[in-house]
Amino acid sequence: MKLQHLMSATVLVQAGGLKILMDPWLVDGEYYGSWAHYPRFEWSDGMFDDIDFIYVSHIHPDHLSAATMARLPRSV
Repeated sequence: MKLQHLMSATVLVQAGGLKILMDPWLVDGEYYGSWAHYPRFEWSDGMFDDIDFIYVSHIHPDHLSAATMARLPRSV
């Protein structure tokens, strides 16, 4: 198992050939634009194209960001 901390509560888990993105908040501007990451998350095209699942622990914006979800593949 491999755990990679990305930002805030966002973690990428790799285990048994699967990739799981947990609590996705990677795009700045949550909580009415008042929350941002420092340093800013460096997002590149295709970075999450191979994600198998997305896990959301609860629906606060710093664990389920609408802006982040909009950038993730809809097939996940």
